[in-house]
Amino acid sequence: MLLERRQLLKQLLFASAAVTLVPSCLINQQKSGIRLKHITVNDTQEALLARLLSAIIPDTDTPGSKALHADLFAWKMLDDCSPKADQEKFIKGLNELAQFAQQKTGQFFNKANPEQVDQVMQLLESKNGVSESLKGFYWMAKRLAIEAYTNSEFYMTKVQVYEQIPGRFHGCVKASF
Repeated sequence: MLLERRQLLKQLLFASAAVTLVPSCLINQQKSGIRLKHITVNDTQEALLARLLSAIIPDTDTPGSKALHADLFAWKMLDDCSPKADQEKFIKGLNELAQFAQQKTGQFFNKANPEQVDQVMQLLESKNGVSESLKGFYWMAKRLAIEAYTNSEFYMTKVQVYEQIPGRFHGCVKASF
């Protein structure tokens, strides 16, 4: 009887190890780098949004979208603060942007050179030949990029110095009436 119990425990140990390890072998190849609660995105979509936001606010002598991780901010804000319908429109528009760039430049937006990216950006800004869903996505992405930039630590400490309320105390100030 003791031998059967050992055999059972041994088999139970192997079975529990297999149950633990098998899911890691079945991972989807298009894995998202950011974990979101309500949206499922793959690494291609993440890279596409990061490239778009870095084209909206490029890195110059000051940090741009890429350095400030505006894409992660945009994904998090979209996931936490947008209704389901807006999230679906955003993902649909992101996929449409990939097709639009492929159609206009013959190159994927992620892999396009700066001139091709500028061409796509000019078309999006001019709104000529752009569908309504792509326009809506672009303006939402642009709003999120600006919001990410203006809420960044760099902007709040170097560009527009933010002081918490009540601010500084000035004890002796002449009041003129």
